[in-house]
Amino acid sequence: MKKILIPTDFSDNAGVALDYALNLVKGQKARIHIVNVVTPQVVATDIPTTAVDVSSVEVDIANKAMEAIELFSKSFFGVGDRAKVEITTHVALGGVDYNIKEQAKEIEADLIVMGTQGVNHSFMEKVLGTVSTEVLNSAPCPVILVPHSYKFKDIDNVIFATNLNHGDPYELWRAMEVIKPHGAVVRCVYVKNEKNDIDEKELESFAKYMVENSPSIQTVFDIAKGAIIENVLSEYADTYDAELIIMHRSKKSIWTNIFGVRRTKRMANLIKIPLLVVNSK
Repeated sequence: MKKILIPTDFSDNAGVALDYALNLVKGQKARIHIVNVVTPQVVATDIPTTAVDVSSVEVDIANKAMEAIELFSKSFFGVGDRAKVEITTHVALGGVDYNIKEQAKEIEADLIVMGTQGVNHSFMEKVLGTVSTEVLNSAPCPVILVPHSYKFKDIDNVIFATNLNHGDPYELWRAMEVIKPHGAVVRCVYVKNEKNDIDEKELESFAKYMVENSPSIQTVFDIAKGAIIENVLSEYADTYDAELIIMHRSKKSIWTNIFGVRRTKRMANLIKIPLLVVNSK
């Protein structure tokens, strides 16, 4: 049974992610856990109060909103599918990204699905990051980011960004497992530029290896050229009318975490279609 965690802040964008997740598991056995996180706040008034007092009111409001979301989610499925899908909701108190990570661990989630503004991010969000990009840094499972206003489409055409890592077939297999039973043509794309000038024979050898070891029935290996990898991938996805981009996010040192700008974060700021990020185990 597939276990999916869906964080919500009750925004339209969170609603888009919920709709995407419900469509993704339609017809399958699944356990869907929807979580809202209330961050404690202190309100400046003349009447003595505490963060707990304010938060308890917010938690009550959130619980009522979650009841409505649970009813909507259950009504989304037909009578035959309702028995296959278990839907639970939870309101947590504390830090948003921390609670999402802990909830994912607690339910042993196979996948997190959440909304992101994508190309609609403000300049400051692109520089400092958002909750969705923070979750990418610590998620214990794959994450699908669904951009603003995206309408679910059957996943028939997938872009897998490769950096010529021999573990890529395994990472692709992990990604394909979470979107089953959606069968898709997989286009493995390597972006070549002046900084990564790889020998043609080496590329041909890896392309053969990737196709032969791919979990997909139909896999194509392609080489795209451009200076900025994320821009090239976005344009490539547009060209082939893809429904999903898959990236593998490797673990980096603490110095990269603090000073570096991750490719997955930059990709999240560009997407017009969902982005599936598979974190290293």
